[in-house]
Amino acid sequence: MAKDVQENRKSFLTKLKTMTEQRWFVQTLPIVFLLALVAVFSILTKGRFSDPKMLKLIFQQAVIVATVATGASFIYASGNINLAMGATTVLTATLAAIIYNASKSFLLMFVSAVLIAVGLMIISVLLSTVFNVRVMFVTIVMMTLFKAVQDSVLKGATLGVPYDLVVSLSDKNYSLIAFIVFLIFAIVLFHFTAVGRSLKTLGTNNENAFQTGIEKNKYLLIAFIVAGLGAGLASIMVIERAGSLSNNTLASLNNDVLLAVVLGGMSIFGGSKSFAYTGIVGAVTVCVLNQGLIMVGVNSTIIQAVRGIIFLILIMTAQQRPKGLPAPEG
Repeated sequence: MAKDVQENRKSFLTKLKTMTEQRWFVQTLPIVFLLALVAVFSILTKGRFSDPKMLKLIFQQAVIVATVATGASFIYASGNINLAMGATTVLTATLAAIIYNASKSFLLMFVSAVLIAVGLMIISVLLSTVFNVRVMFVTIVMMTLFKAVQDSVLKGATLGVPYDLVVSLSDKNYSLIAFIVFLIFAIVLFHFTAVGRSLKTLGTNNENAFQTGIEKNKYLLIAFIVAGLGAGLASIMVIERAGSLSNNTLASLNNDVLLAVVLGGMSIFGGSKSFAYTGIVGAVTVCVLNQGLIMVGVNSTIIQAVRGIIFLILIMTAQQRPKGLPAPEG
């Protein structure tokens, strides 16, 4: 009897493990989790959380994180972690705001933002590839450096932009249009070209990638350039949303992007379980979690603790690096 129970338990655990490794499960679980969060917070706030105006506000908050996270997903797919995504975005926004105040040209600000962000990303990846240092260690240093540069530029003051610029960006739906265009570009590049498959192969097994002729440095460079495009587009969104920049502007963006990628369903090790659209699902989930906890009266310290616990749980459940080559898209 006891032996039968034990065998049934092993059989159940085996089936459960098999199910959690299925592509459909990995893709649908984050959406189910997001919908469950919305339902729980709606019940706890007696319907206030699911009010259309509140949901619209949450989506607007999520767009910046989603844009940065969508670009970052290319780096994560390769099995690397960039911890300077938030610092890059905010520093770019600061420099772009200075350029606009000096030129009064949106076009010049936009082009400068994209070039600055891509340039900062290229510097980071070259430092990693040329000196053969892991991306995570390089980006920790770059995160500190970019923050120091921003502090030096602002000197503790607040940098504002003309109110007319903020209104114009908002009226023209810049954030939504820029995100949609970038998301479509990212999905096509990641899921319908050799770039995505090569990055996932790198994340699965560097040796396999080498044996199949994939140039690691080349595809890492492409990943960082795409991430730079996302950061550049998002930097203008930061200006639109904040209207001014200080040393504390979006201080949690680094952590929000990291959490969004993981909550969106991507393995922290990248590989075959990598998708370009994880950023939007994860970003909305992060903002739903933040806003929901605030609305039910949880203080900021507890919110950070909850976020940390969720992140640790997700990391522990996916701590084994994926094995084998990426499966065909389906």
